[in-house]
Amino acid sequence: MSVFKEFTTFFSNIIVGYSDDDSTEKQNPSIIESSSVMDSLSAKVSETIGKYENEIYQNFTSDQKIIVDCGSEKLSDWHLKERGEQYTWYGKLIQNSGCVQFGCCYDINQTANIKMSAINQTTVENHQEMFNEIKQTLSNEVSLVVGNTDSSLEILNSAMNEVQSASIEHIRKHLENVTSQDIENSQEIVVKSLSPLRCKNSCNQPPTAGYINQSLNVEIAAENIITDVVKSISETYITMVSKTDSSISNVDMKKLYIFAIFTVLVLVTIYIICYIITHLLYAFIVKKPAPAAVAYIGATILFILVYIFLSMIICIIRSGGGLGMVFCMF
Repeated sequence: MSVFKEFTTFFSNIIVGYSDDDSTEKQNPSIIESSSVMDSLSAKVSETIGKYENEIYQNFTSDQKIIVDCGSEKLSDWHLKERGEQYTWYGKLIQNSGCVQFGCCYDINQTANIKMSAINQTTVENHQEMFNEIKQTLSNEVSLVVGNTDSSLEILNSAMNEVQSASIEHIRKHLENVTSQDIENSQEIVVKSLSPLRCKNSCNQPPTAGYINQSLNVEIAAENIITDVVKSISETYITMVSKTDSSISNVDMKKLYIFAIFTVLVLVTIYIICYIITHLLYAFIVKKPAPAAVAYIGATILFILVYIFLSMIICIIRSGGGLGMVFCMF
């Protein structure tokens, strides 16, 4: 950031108060991990896997024993973060309103409706394509909430670029798992989830990974991919935001004093200009020099009006337009 931009930010914070630009930065992990975003990602990944999918004779699988292994991977703190918390009207968390987000399995009584799909071998190019689809979808979903100009999107894009190699490896691992399942020849089909499955129940309902609405092995692969990729992106994003906060906290006191002096000079200059304008207006209207008391009072009133107008301009610029700009008027 240039010195001029740093001073502009400092001056803006003096005029209208500290800009909580990191509010969306702190909010973004919740957006990334929200059910709506995860559902969109799952649908996109399932669609992409469909490009490598071969339909099989479904009556063939009806005579086979299908075992759903929902995974034995240890749940991390990220998996165990509660979702669906509810708060009172004054912001206090309602106890036991949240529920676990990962570690669920499909309902056993749905096995009669299970469909399976044969998946072709995939290449590195396929894995890259799938990651690009996830990256684009995630960026679009978040920008719908925070806006296209929000600074937190830069951090999100950096986080996605940072974990690209690891994410592609996650995709390869899960696609290899689903392609290695012997559907047509095995007497017993074991559909194994390599990562904890996402819980899709409401918090007042029994834990479940939901209903199967497509081929089981494709659905599990899609859920596993988005779980691991979103986990990597979310954790990397939080780390980057923490590093940014840490670097900001290391204040250059010499620069801070210089900025403070320049801010005082700018405000004094504005007041002097207001004082001169008051003298000129008084002389133009009354046809004689303004008394000292009138000049000072007029300059103070004009200075306050300039301050309010300047504050409004800064607020509008910070809001990036839209609804936030409307609230700057009040």
